[in-house]
Amino acid sequence: MLSVSRFIEKGPFFRVAFVASVALCLSGCKLVDQKTFNARAGKPPVPYIPPPPPGPPPVPPLIELVAGTSPAEWSGPVAQIVHKALASKPDILFVVQCLVPPGTDSATDQQALVQLVQGDGQAVTQAIIKDGASPAQVEMAAMPDSTVTNSVIRVYVK
Repeated sequence: MLSVSRFIEKGPFFRVAFVASVALCLSGCKLVDQKTFNARAGKPPVPYIPPPPPGPPPVPPLIELVAGTSPAEWSGPVAQIVHKALASKPDILFVVQCLVPPGTDSATDQQALVQLVQGDGQAVTQAIIKDGASPAQVEMAAMPDSTVTNSVIRVYVK
């Protein structure tokens, strides 16, 4: 059997042919490195940041009234809602929220809130008390809110 060293000793042609065949064989091979076993090797880790857990869905108001609506239109529905709420839970708390769209400055917001509270806000609160709730069961809040386009009064229950 011929050894490789004897084959190379035979002549320059054989040496060139041997080197060319070795180079040809090695060019078809892929060298083994750390990326052979892990394609992401050498890349910086990307931390997984989970999305925030969904919060509870917003509680819809019991009733929503647009400011300036005549009491004749909303007094009947408010009376029905108050009677149903008191029948289901006698010590229920009615929260009347007076909301205005934010103005250009705080003085404008304050003036709009005062007008809304003294007008429609007080009327809704008095209607809730007249329909059977005690004054201790009615709470009023007023604030500017960027989600509204017109002044509204929302009644929530707790």
